[in-house]
Amino acid sequence: MKQQKPLTKEQYLKKFSRAVRWRLPPQESEDAIADYRELIFQPERDESRLVEELGEPVQAAHLLTDVKAYRRWLAVFAVLAVGVFMMARWCFTGRSRFDYVFDFRQYWFPVWVMMVGMVLSQYWFRRHGQKSGPLSKRLILGLVLVLVLAAGAAIMGWTCHVTSPEFLERLTTEPLPDLLRRQASQLPDLLRYGGTLCALAAFAGLVLAKLCDRRWLAVYALALTVAALCAIVTFWLRSMSLDWGTDELREYFFPRMVLVGTAGLIGTGVALC
Repeated sequence: MKQQKPLTKEQYLKKFSRAVRWRLPPQESEDAIADYRELIFQPERDESRLVEELGEPVQAAHLLTDVKAYRRWLAVFAVLAVGVFMMARWCFTGRSRFDYVFDFRQYWFPVWVMMVGMVLSQYWFRRHGQKSGPLSKRLILGLVLVLVLAAGAAIMGWTCHVTSPEFLERLTTEPLPDLLRRQASQLPDLLRYGGTLCALAAFAGLVLAKLCDRRWLAVYALALTVAALCAIVTFWLRSMSLDWGTDELREYFFPRMVLVGTAGLIGTGVALC
């Protein structure tokens, strides 16, 4: 059986840092990392015996963990993560378990999930997260935010275009509306894949907010907002009822979706502060 290669000092510290940042509050985790950095890089420390002397990195982090505080964090993370994966499922399938119980109110399930996620995440990370000085990955964070915002704007713009009365009139009256039909058929795919990818981006932002800097919560907030908007339209498109036509989508849903999007942008701005 092939023996596992011993960890180098850099590898050990990297694994320990990730584990301790996930388990401990920010200041405690940084203090622990500083202490272990001093222990690991002692001149007399034998690199081949790191695990033997200090234990596995994850186990070492476990020994420093306040179990009650860690369980509270896991409970908060579980609620936020479940919300994100519910949003991804709704975007991808256009279905919820309550379709035939709550009728059209299913359209607002994503909004409720988004609002709970926004409030709970802001409350938790304001109390238990911290900024790590100037954000070293500011450029990456900015690019991610711009890409998510652009994706959401593009999807909502395409939805507005495809559901316009002028477009639908051309779709039903022109003799060869092949191009128009292809345009209309692209909308469900944009909503499905765009919303699902944004939900996954929200999950990544949540994890990075814990491991790196709480300002990564801005990615979570913005991506969750875009996913919620995609899920609203997806529910409408996949509804078995034809009572809600395109006029209702444009006159009833779009103004409300503007409010949802505005709330998401405000949450994104707060997360960056």
